[in-house]
Amino acid sequence: MRIGATAPRKELKPAQFDHIFDVLPCNLVRIDQQAQFKKPYRMTSGTNPTRIPVFVDLDETLVKTDLALEQLTRLVFRPDHYGGLISSGREGRSHLKRYLSDQVSIDATHLPYNAEVVSYLEAQKVLGRRIILATAADITVANAVAAHLGLFDDIIASTPGQNLKGTAKLAKIKELAQGPFEYLGDCAADIPIWQDAERVGYVNVPSAVRAQVSSGTTVALEVNNKPSWGSALLRAMRPHQWVKNALIFLPLFFSHSYSDGALVTQAMLTFVAFSLLASSVYLVNDLQDLKADRAHQTKRNRPFAAGTLSPKQGLMSAGFLMIVALSLSAVCLGAPITVLLLLYLAITFLYSGWLKHYSTIDVIVLTCLYTLRIFIGGVAIDILPSPWLLNFSLFFFLSLALMKRYVELNDVKEQGRDHSRGYLVTDLPAILAAGIANGSLAVLTLTLYLNSDYVKDTYTSPMLLWLVAPLILFWVQRAWIRALRGLIHSDPVVFALKDSVSRSTLLLTCAIVIGAKYLDIGAWFQ
Repeated sequence: MRIGATAPRKELKPAQFDHIFDVLPCNLVRIDQQAQFKKPYRMTSGTNPTRIPVFVDLDETLVKTDLALEQLTRLVFRPDHYGGLISSGREGRSHLKRYLSDQVSIDATHLPYNAEVVSYLEAQKVLGRRIILATAADITVANAVAAHLGLFDDIIASTPGQNLKGTAKLAKIKELAQGPFEYLGDCAADIPIWQDAERVGYVNVPSAVRAQVSSGTTVALEVNNKPSWGSALLRAMRPHQWVKNALIFLPLFFSHSYSDGALVTQAMLTFVAFSLLASSVYLVNDLQDLKADRAHQTKRNRPFAAGTLSPKQGLMSAGFLMIVALSLSAVCLGAPITVLLLLYLAITFLYSGWLKHYSTIDVIVLTCLYTLRIFIGGVAIDILPSPWLLNFSLFFFLSLALMKRYVELNDVKEQGRDHSRGYLVTDLPAILAAGIANGSLAVLTLTLYLNSDYVKDTYTSPMLLWLVAPLILFWVQRAWIRALRGLIHSDPVVFALKDSVSRSTLLLTCAIVIGAKYLDIGAWFQ
């Protein structure tokens, strides 16, 4: 009995026929990560393969990821779906997969397909072989992939009440094949199928798993193109974003306590703990944003979107980083910092799962998260930041958050769409005005602070600090002009890191503050 509908046959372009003659019986060539894929494979000698149907797995084989796990991670931080997840899970895995497929649609157009596997299947299709998608994924997911690729003559997939994995999948394959068959898979669950197959294909299969398959089985295809998960994990952790956490040092800097080794150590430990926690959040956020990232011109190269890092690896790494960060805080920094880190974690999860989809409140939350870093830095050294610093940060970081939305919405406009994350393209002028206004309010707050008695009592040359105001004003106005001209294509913080003028402005500002503290400019003119 066949499950699913026959997918339409895909017509190949003339250029794709260049390698057809390479699939005639000859010795197998391994495919590894450094190979050139213009001629990615050769088939082994033996039984005429054109009469043997090819069955191919979906998750981690045809695509470089686990689609059901991706769907689950999209819902795991949505409390409104917990009831559905629990009830469907109690009925069995097949029912859970159907619930996930009903709640989270799969965009088959932008999935990270394994190019070597697709190329192999296209060549076999030209030779007249039957190609069947055989997956434990839900039938709705399988149908979406089949409709996009147009390669498959039939589909075997899970339906409510029947989870087609391992021996259950083998039974359906044997029923449909009615004789010898070829199977392409990736993991230990495929061992029973490989042991019964006439020909097999290994896609990034561990050597320990391969050892359990009969050595006499003909290997038709072998793909080893999975990069090191360590380097992919480091990219996904976004260490370049840790510069945002340097805000933790602002209370230390503006209280001029940087000569106190104990306070510097406390601030450094807080920075490390916060950065590890932030990286765990980045991992979760990327898993939440997979669909949007894959449709984005540059974000589609992120490890999860590109399939170089699996959802399982991401979730496990995120959990590990959270445990390390909170343990470090509890042991070395104390309960107040640990509570504030948990607060940061709660707010970010609320933002990722819900709040980021609502206009205005999303940028307010981002602003609060920036300001929370400064507050945590003050608590760490037992010197609370002044109201002036907190007021400045609220206006300044609200301007940056609005700039981030402006850049994203401008990209949406260029793509021909009319909305994104609760914002309409028609909101662009309002976002621009609000962003510039808040940046100007930050500078106004700074000038009021410079007139305060605290500045006169703390700094040797308080008048020197007035040079900071035009520098900040220059940076804010310049950044917004560049955003308006489409010259900022990512997070403004990333722009500031890469922009030499921004770096020079920051260094000059720090030099002026330190100079105002220790240099007696008035004595020079006496």
